[in-house]
Amino acid sequence: MRNSAYPLCITTLVLAAFGGFFRWLQNQVSFDPDTGLAIVGSMWPYVTAVWFVVTAVILLVQSRRAINRDRVRRPETFEQAFHPVGGYTGVLVLICGLLMAAGGALLFFTVPFSDRQRPLLQAVGVMALVYGFLFPFQLADKGERPRTGTVIFSAFPILLFAFWIVVSYKSNIVNPTITAYAVEIITLCALTVAFYQVAGFAFDRPRPIRATFWALFAATFCFVSIADKHYFAVHLILIAAGLMLMLQAWLIASNVKSIDE
Repeated sequence: MRNSAYPLCITTLVLAAFGGFFRWLQNQVSFDPDTGLAIVGSMWPYVTAVWFVVTAVILLVQSRRAINRDRVRRPETFEQAFHPVGGYTGVLVLICGLLMAAGGALLFFTVPFSDRQRPLLQAVGVMALVYGFLFPFQLADKGERPRTGTVIFSAFPILLFAFWIVVSYKSNIVNPTITAYAVEIITLCALTVAFYQVAGFAFDRPRPIRATFWALFAATFCFVSIADKHYFAVHLILIAAGLMLMLQAWLIASNVKSIDE
């Protein structure tokens, strides 16, 4: 039902805007500008953490309301969940894929030689580039059962972000200020779980409410992470991932049909 899908996306963007603002304030006033260490007694890390909990609760309630309604048929197959809604769906899918591919290519070519994790980040860039091209083909599958390629494509971003978690941990392991990189780690973990839940439709393990909630929750973190200092290419990849997940959550919610239809 589109009437339920649009509020989900709007709510996600509003929550992300507030979360990003709180994270930006935390970065401005909660860390010593000379040492980078956390300033003891700052309230903004707690405000940001509480807001993330509030975000999770709101999105969970909204997802349940949108999917778990009376007298509706919830999407139970890949084709039902990601059936195009309107003629512009394909354009949105293509834009998301191109953004991801562009971010991956930029990351591969622009990581400075001084970065000790350069080879690993370039590997992340290559994987993002590949998935950017795979994404439109993944959602283009209109068969009654997803093809083998669609199953592989659905699993690819899980591998991408799980690998990125390792890279991020290696980059930040020497940083004693956990709150400085916590959002990055949580974002990557949420992305891994979200793509895993969404891939359930391709693996005949559909969980519409979980997939919708995790997709929107991870998308929120992707947009919040704009407040952190990253390479531009990293921001582009995370924004593309957030848009991909929000698009898929919108499709799942839009394809909840009344039994009278």
